[in-house]
Amino acid sequence: MPLDNNTLDSMLRSLITKGEPTESQFSGASRSHNYLRDVLASGQFGYRLGDTYLTGSYARGTAIYPLDDVDIVFEFDPKAYASWFQPDVDQVLQSFARAIRYRYKESRVDVQNRSVGLKLNHLDIDVVPAIATDEEGYILVPDRREGTWIRSAPKLHTAWGRELNKRTNGLFKPLVKLLKIWNRQGPQTAQVRSFLIETIAMRMFLKLPLNSVFEGAYLFFDMLSSFASESKHTWNTTYGVQLGYWTGNTVPDIAETGINVAEGMDEALRERFIRRAVRSRDAFLSARNARFYETGEQHLHNAI
Repeated sequence: MPLDNNTLDSMLRSLITKGEPTESQFSGASRSHNYLRDVLASGQFGYRLGDTYLTGSYARGTAIYPLDDVDIVFEFDPKAYASWFQPDVDQVLQSFARAIRYRYKESRVDVQNRSVGLKLNHLDIDVVPAIATDEEGYILVPDRREGTWIRSAPKLHTAWGRELNKRTNGLFKPLVKLLKIWNRQGPQTAQVRSFLIETIAMRMFLKLPLNSVFEGAYLFFDMLSSFASESKHTWNTTYGVQLGYWTGNTVPDIAETGINVAEGMDEALRERFIRRAVRSRDAFLSARNARFYETGEQHLHNAI
């Protein structure tokens, strides 16, 4: 008799547990975030700052091992830069970098495209300067390459992820963790940004029912397989996702900021990413059809 979804889910949850950050990593990240927030709020620089909060997979509860990077938004008053609304992008990033270097004299600090990177012994922190907007949940963040401020919505990403997890009886977050583990354990040449994985999953399961982690991962892989014309199901929609030579690579941000989360994915990466999804989908089918626990478990290990 083929294995049922409960048995398959139990196998997958074991893989997820092994791929989760440790409690010491979580507590270390929390301490580092709180300390950075406190030291930046001190002195003259602190008068520029407003709300500050964690973003990224740590805030959304979808982080996987190792927890080696954390994103923190620092909203600031643009008038502090002699501007009523949008100060110069590079000026803001450089001023945040100087403030961090002054407080972390022994650590590496780099100005990046949309943030300032702080490299600690146990953790990398991306400090994201942001301007509040009149749109609830939306902020403006710097884009150094474009020399402008772009819309972002990290609080909405976190809130919608929590709501979707609640709506699916706690299945969405472990599914996303599993898919991120799958992505990270593949060849580096086939790995995409983890936020891309999470965005595709959210776009799908805001519309699709999610009855088990196994079924969710299977559907995720099969939908990706449709871009190679190798899906087992007929997909009448791909939920706004386009991954193809003729269509280009488009994964719209779920918050409708106008950001294409698949930006920068080239043809070779797309092909390797999709081919790996096809193989994992086939391994999931083999696991479902397995008659023995050990055989099914081996197929799932091969898939992930």
